[in-house]
Amino acid sequence: MDLSNQLHAMAGLGAVVLGIGVLSRAPTRLRNRLFSALCAALAVWNLGRVAQASGVAEGSSWYLVYLLGGCAAAPVALHFSVAVAGLRRGQARALLAVGYLASAALWLSAWRFVPLHPRGWSLTALFVLGTLLVGALAILGRHVGTLPPGRERATLVQVLAAGVLAVAGGLSDFVPREASGFPRVGPVFVLLFLLIVSAVVVRHRFLDVDVYLARAAALITAASGMALLLLMVTRSFGTRFLPLLLASLAVLAAAGPLTRALFERTRGLLGGDDPVADVLVSTSHKLEAAREAGQVWEAIDEGGRALPRGVRMSILLRGPGDATFRIVYPKLSPPSTPDVPANGAVPALLERDRSPLTRRLLEIGSREESEERRRLARQGLERMLSVESEILVPLFGEDRLIGWLSLGGGDPEGYVRAEVAAALVAVGQQAVASLARIRVVEEAKRHEALAAVGEMAAGLAHEVRNPVAAIRGAAQAITPDASPGQAREMLEVILEETARLDRVVGEFLDYARPASPRREPVDLGEAARRVARDAGLAGLDLRIDLAVEPGTAPAAGDPDQIRRAFENVVRNAAQATGPGGTLRIRIASAGDRVRVRFEDDGPGIPDERLASLFQPFRTTRAGGTGLGLALVHRIVEAHGGGIEVDGRPGIGAVFTLLFPAFPRRPRGSGRMEP
Repeated sequence: MDLSNQLHAMAGLGAVVLGIGVLSRAPTRLRNRLFSALCAALAVWNLGRVAQASGVAEGSSWYLVYLLGGCAAAPVALHFSVAVAGLRRGQARALLAVGYLASAALWLSAWRFVPLHPRGWSLTALFVLGTLLVGALAILGRHVGTLPPGRERATLVQVLAAGVLAVAGGLSDFVPREASGFPRVGPVFVLLFLLIVSAVVVRHRFLDVDVYLARAAALITAASGMALLLLMVTRSFGTRFLPLLLASLAVLAAAGPLTRALFERTRGLLGGDDPVADVLVSTSHKLEAAREAGQVWEAIDEGGRALPRGVRMSILLRGPGDATFRIVYPKLSPPSTPDVPANGAVPALLERDRSPLTRRLLEIGSREESEERRRLARQGLERMLSVESEILVPLFGEDRLIGWLSLGGGDPEGYVRAEVAAALVAVGQQAVASLARIRVVEEAKRHEALAAVGEMAAGLAHEVRNPVAAIRGAAQAITPDASPGQAREMLEVILEETARLDRVVGEFLDYARPASPRREPVDLGEAARRVARDAGLAGLDLRIDLAVEPGTAPAAGDPDQIRRAFENVVRNAAQATGPGGTLRIRIASAGDRVRVRFEDDGPGIPDERLASLFQPFRTTRAGGTGLGLALVHRIVEAHGGGIEVDGRPGIGAVFTLLFPAFPRRPRGSGRMEP
């Protein structure tokens, strides 16, 4: 296959790929369908020529197949220009009818005149198809002249320039080779034109001319440098394997970093990063770290205030059963921004396309052929103009439209950049994800709290019911027939059970009372000594071995609450070890904390009990309330400390309480040392 056929094959295959890709992206959009039809016609033209030249498709009439592609390409290109320019339907219909009829007549004439007068038919094709293509360029050029300076105009100027090259190169294929020395450059320029149109106008709904140019310049520069490297290697070492292998490895290793570096440098020369996109990206990062709903809205509010002057962002959402979308940011009064019905044009457009919507796209959609599409586009455009919005980004939750973000004011042309749209999408989706995550966590906490309350209520009822039943029974036993001894015994039962009931209620109130400990230096060694003394005075048969490491820092906390925690641990150890047991208490500094280790020689704690050890009303001791260790855990947590338990079944349990150390005063300073 010679070079000319290789170029035709490349152009034909490229047209097939681009046409399928664009059509699969948005098959209902008119411009996408027209672009795909243009790609199909050019693919038939180029691949048909290759098939005939290579002998794959033989036959005297095969030329009619690829001539069909060449004749169809011109009116389809005219139709595409009409759609881009948005001509009135009456003018467009007459013009397109003439174009399609002229191309059809030209192709039908090929059946008779190509075999007899190939040169005359080629010149006729040059005139007819050239007129249609020049008309398409003229329509596009006139439309460009009506646009204000900005990104869209710059983009269409680029498309227009590529179109001129494609028309000149494509028509050169119809020039008889024996009468002209023009090379067959048509496939190259045609493919270049298709790439530009698909990359800038069709594939990208946002016209990032600087990004497109920077990427193209970076790729061309990097590819040229690498090609020169390989050329130098082949000239110096020939086609030997090892030098070519090393050069190829160097090219592969440098390709990515070199292209990225060139892209960033070229992008900087063409305008640099977008300030609106930078603010939105920063906001999305803050949303990712939010742990409360208030933090989500605070991050959005900070981002909205950090946007460049004149740029406004708003968010509309609806609940599961809502029939309208309401503005939730910023907080405006209802008359300022009316609610949007769920069956309105904007929700319908966002649901249908599932991608960002710009004012310019709605202006184009208002001229489409479908009456329903024109109606939706016009109503959506009215809404965007009424709130001065330039771009809308949909928000979906569980495959359902739950709202959208709106951006407007400032520089309208700047919002049609993919960089801004992508950043706005990131803000919206991250906000939705963060709020959903926070809602799930809060719901889990709420269920956990309700379960804990129910469990505590059941435990309290159980603990209260027993002494109440004993009191009732004793009171019923005190009758006129009871002896003085029986009456005295029943009164003792009533007093004991009343004291027990009072203890249960007191411990429950201690546990339920919100812990708000003071922050003052507490000598934990002295607190432990007092608790040990009181235990002896209370008659606890427990030997306590206390040791405090020299230089131990005081803890930061409430001395009364810490002593109450120590008392409960000591009482729990006495009950676990029984009469004559031993409890070793060791107190020492541990970095910025103070560690208090309680080690008894009781039976220990089985592993299956460790998970519920600090839950209220969980006890295996007869007469116990199950609130002692729960209260210890609550006090330690309120101090910002921690508690560790080693059950050691058969050896004795170890409880380690950690309290924050009180900050020291640095020498020569009146401020606290952190």
